[in-house]
Amino acid sequence: MRSFLPAVFVCWVCAAIAIAAQAQSGQPADSTPQTAAAAAQAAPDASQTPAPVGLDTSRSLFDQTWRQVQVGGRFTSVDGDPGRFQRYQDMRDGVLLTDFRYANHDVGGNWLYRLTADNVGYRDQRYSGSYQRTGRFVISGIWDEIPQFYSVDTMTPYTLTASPLRLDDATQQLIQNGSPEKLNAYVPIAPQFDLRERRDIGTFNVLATPTPQMDVNAAFTTTRHRGELPWGGSFGFSNDVEVPLPYDSRTNDLTVGTEWTNRKSMLRVAYDGSWFNNLDPVLVWDSPLRLTDSTSAPGSGRMTLWPTNSAQTISGAGYTKFPHRTQLTGSISYGFWNNDQPLQPFTINSALPQIALPRTTAEASAHVFSANANLVSHPVPDWEFTARIREYHYNNNTPATAISSYVSYDTSVNTSLTGGPELYAHSRTNVEGDATWTGLKPVALTAGFSRNDAGYDARIFQSTGENVLRLSADAVGTQWMTFHGKYEYGSRSGSDLDEALLVEIGEQPSMRHYDLANRTRNQFTAIVDMVPNDQWAFSVSGGTGKDSYPGSSLGLQETTFRTFSAGADFHLPNGFGGGGTYNIERYGGLQQSRSADSSTFDDPLRNWTADTAETVHYFSLYAAPPRIGRNTEARVSYDFSHAEGSYLYTVAQGGPLPAPSQLPNVFNKLQQLHVDVRHRLSSRLAASVSYLYEPFHIYDFAFDPTVVNGIVQPSSLVLGYVYRPYSAHSAQIGLRYLW
Repeated sequence: MRSFLPAVFVCWVCAAIAIAAQAQSGQPADSTPQTAAAAAQAAPDASQTPAPVGLDTSRSLFDQTWRQVQVGGRFTSVDGDPGRFQRYQDMRDGVLLTDFRYANHDVGGNWLYRLTADNVGYRDQRYSGSYQRTGRFVISGIWDEIPQFYSVDTMTPYTLTASPLRLDDATQQLIQNGSPEKLNAYVPIAPQFDLRERRDIGTFNVLATPTPQMDVNAAFTTTRHRGELPWGGSFGFSNDVEVPLPYDSRTNDLTVGTEWTNRKSMLRVAYDGSWFNNLDPVLVWDSPLRLTDSTSAPGSGRMTLWPTNSAQTISGAGYTKFPHRTQLTGSISYGFWNNDQPLQPFTINSALPQIALPRTTAEASAHVFSANANLVSHPVPDWEFTARIREYHYNNNTPATAISSYVSYDTSVNTSLTGGPELYAHSRTNVEGDATWTGLKPVALTAGFSRNDAGYDARIFQSTGENVLRLSADAVGTQWMTFHGKYEYGSRSGSDLDEALLVEIGEQPSMRHYDLANRTRNQFTAIVDMVPNDQWAFSVSGGTGKDSYPGSSLGLQETTFRTFSAGADFHLPNGFGGGGTYNIERYGGLQQSRSADSSTFDDPLRNWTADTAETVHYFSLYAAPPRIGRNTEARVSYDFSHAEGSYLYTVAQGGPLPAPSQLPNVFNKLQQLHVDVRHRLSSRLAASVSYLYEPFHIYDFAFDPTVVNGIVQPSSLVLGYVYRPYSAHSAQIGLRYLW
């Protein structure tokens, strides 16, 4: 029963303990004072101090309190793809216990605790709790389960267990012997199953204050990630295989820190540790084409997944204040990253020569250094100056590895073009300065400049440098209107280009990697907010920008964006409210490539381009009518989004390449209608009814059911995972008890 009864029992035991503690203390079930620790919890707005529940009938039923619980039922129907509708949530039918909130405190303000529970017993359940001794310590914790539901359409003949993933030996042998059915022989023995995974996240925090000037904090987070996800296990470009990858890992993160403060300075030192443990580090799966190994094809495949590794970091941070309203803030950290997992053999194919490994384990390590300093000063009226410097170094300490030959696709031995893996490393230095003048009130003008330098090991550019100019204007000192406008111009260029690195791996020497290629950037963004009176609020924003890569003959040529947004909100004292927002975003990109072999390597007439564009429309409306009578309230919202992408392929005029076949546009459209009605039955009891209507439409030429219409496509064995539309209806009824 999805652990429903135990979870409900635990929840109600917590409530009983809380109520008993309240009775023993003799304190009324009152609201609790606001604290920083309590505000950090995912719970009702603690900035409000509610009156004792049961006496305040003027309070909106949509406002959560710290004395409530809701019990009800949910009814959901989905016409289409239930996996996509429930991608990161659990919307199954059943009894639902949620919105449990409880808090209690000492009337003298000496202690405070809070408990929450949502979606108890479901795959997306969440719990939190905190306890505070004022001025002494705060203890808090969260347990959060996040599901990911891929598909109900998936089918596979592979065993749904931990690696190795096996196929039926007799069927493998038939196909190896040349069965006319070929891969279709797996269809009758491929049962349908739900493809899903889940993350369970637990966090525990302790903050102690031994003296008014010192805080000591510790935090521990553990994340368990397990399930199955679609995974490619190719045996060659013409023999793709898709398997349900069994995944099971745990990540533990620990932070311990101490902070000292006084009126002028703060100093913090901390240790951060992270340990990732992959419990299924190696994937082995059978080949659907043959049972036994041969010199031309393997009977199974093997690959190493994410390796178990660790990272340790020590850091310090602080600030100090100087005369003339000047403050210096800075931080520094040094980290050690390690991975010493066993190296896998070059091939699992026993019919091929077994190449000796250079060593038994990875012996991979890196040292990471980062530092930054920020100076803010108001030396004279109407002027503010800021200066920042950031430094980052990733030093790869993995020993050099000589590999002269390797096995590709478990079918043949090849000579390595690079002689072994490249030891990538990089560093970044960023220096910025800004000056703001507020003498032209109500407008503040800012001019700034940045210099970004980066160095690389084993990249085509040894270093890059970028100059960035920023100009902005802001409204200051006005109550009814604020605005912000910013223009940015950047120019990046690379140094010490080594085209031989591209030629070494068979790439075109004029191709450039976009993340370090020469680039020119122009961007402008602006936002205006207007509040003419207590009833109305308006907002308008927009932006445009373009990145150009003038030195890239092949590779990314340019990217562009344009955005616009407008919104309005209206509220009356009687509770009526409403509003709407409209956004439009347009993105574009242009890439150029060359289709050539060794004999036509330098022929520009074999160039072709891919021009991509995407447009996104988003529209949102909401309404909160006045109360219906004294005891009934309603909320209505509607959201609409539509995204469409296009691809335009062109070839050089007069060249030998044939005219390309254009791909159809891809799109997705999502609508959500929410209706929520709540009625006060008594001062302590309220009934609620909510309804969600969500239609979704999608088309993608790679995952459409008209393309992937089975698990054999046509010489590939896949899971049948597709993008399907759906129309979902979900209703929820409940009783909310407040005390």
